[in-house]
Amino acid sequence: MPFGFRPLLRPGTGALRGFVVALALVLHAACSSPAAELTLKTADKEPPKELDAAIRVKLQSKAVQLLDGEKPAYEFWFSSEIPAQSKPASTAKALDVIKETTLIGAVSVPAAKRDYRDDELPAGVYTMRFVMQPQDGDHLGTAEYLYFAVLVSSKLDTKPDGITDYKPLVKASAKSGSGDHPVILSLRPASADASETPTLHEPAPEHKSVRIKVPAKAGQEKTSLPFELVYEGKGKK
Repeated sequence: MPFGFRPLLRPGTGALRGFVVALALVLHAACSSPAAELTLKTADKEPPKELDAAIRVKLQSKAVQLLDGEKPAYEFWFSSEIPAQSKPASTAKALDVIKETTLIGAVSVPAAKRDYRDDELPAGVYTMRFVMQPQDGDHLGTAEYLYFAVLVSSKLDTKPDGITDYKPLVKASAKSGSGDHPVILSLRPASADASETPTLHEPAPEHKSVRIKVPAKAGQEKTSLPFELVYEGKGKK
């Protein structure tokens, strides 16, 4: 055998036992090492060219970046102005005034991640559209809050009002995943007055979020919608 592997792996030798112990220690260290803490940065940066021009013009020219060291783990561009159905009654009710399928932003995912269902989130550029989790009995107890951002590949979502119904949105999103479910990130009501944004938070055990405040307009009245976007954490299946 080349490279001298046969003597090392001969059953019953001390070398084999040492190899197994060393391998076990390496695997344990790899599995037990905590994930790197992401840091927050905002940058003057135009939305990515992968998005259609009709989408890009609706987004802010400022990126909210979550960095792993010097490299972005996520980059978000939120809407310049979300059309709201009414002015929110309170900070806790801000997400209630957004109509389903409304474009709330876009995200670039440089390397594959896992979404809130713990399904695959492939690398790519996505639009983010607002939905409420269906109350049909199939999703009971899977999440503390019913608000979600559904991610759709930029190739499949090219107009701000191009997707206006729940089922086509889910179908378009599922094409980027590994099953029939949409690719999702959890949204939560802001846990405070959101006077300072964007900021990082831990809104629940094993959950990490970025608190955002996005400009909005209800009729002719300008307002803002604070909420938290969960980038780390999983729902219950």
